[in-house]
Amino acid sequence: MQLTNQLFFYPWQGPGNNCNSILFNGEKTILFDPGHMNNQISDQCLEMLMKQMGADGFALPDVDLILCTHGHPDHVEAAGFVRDQSGAKIGIHKEDEFIIDKIIRHFTGEAIDFPSLAPDFYLEEGELDTGTSSEAERIEVLHTPGHSPGGVCFYLPGQKALISGDTIFDGSIGRADLPGGSMETLGQSVEKLSRLEDLELLLPGHMGYIEGASRVKSNIEQIKNFFFR
Repeated sequence: MQLTNQLFFYPWQGPGNNCNSILFNGEKTILFDPGHMNNQISDQCLEMLMKQMGADGFALPDVDLILCTHGHPDHVEAAGFVRDQSGAKIGIHKEDEFIIDKIIRHFTGEAIDFPSLAPDFYLEEGELDTGTSSEAERIEVLHTPGHSPGGVCFYLPGQKALISGDTIFDGSIGRADLPGGSMETLGQSVEKLSRLEDLELLLPGHMGYIEGASRVKSNIEQIKNFFFR
């Protein structure tokens, strides 16, 4: 689903759990949160994503960079396979590496030939060096822990878009009761996001996207008032 000239939103549409994925097509083709390979009810999640991408003229070998909002399996499990197909590098925040290690141990214990999820680099707060020269393609990493210790959001000023992972959704927030989660910390992260300006697209890890500056701002304020006041 194309949202802007360069930004594509691929919502999860199956009955089981998986995340939404986002693709940015600029000097580099960047895939955010590739999701599960197959989920708990054996939905073929990656295959569904590949079909959605294919409808817009993209294939896995086109991907130059894989960026993950956090380390939970429904966001990162397919990242290693995408890297094997494309040669793309995987970036995730170091504070979530312990979750990646658990996923790797799980599949090792299952004796499954599973592509490595070891990150190629760690995400840090601030502007991300993607190797591109265009100011319009700038990506800012915002560390937004609470759902997980290494949770991040990606702000794309040129698109006026926020890729929010499981920090905030349409009218809701991510769970804070998983290992490393904290409701207090999540509230601080939502407060940080509320200070963003010039934001017209909210692309969350689950549920639908929100379009329009007033609707995005209202959604964040409603979340603050309902969950953290």
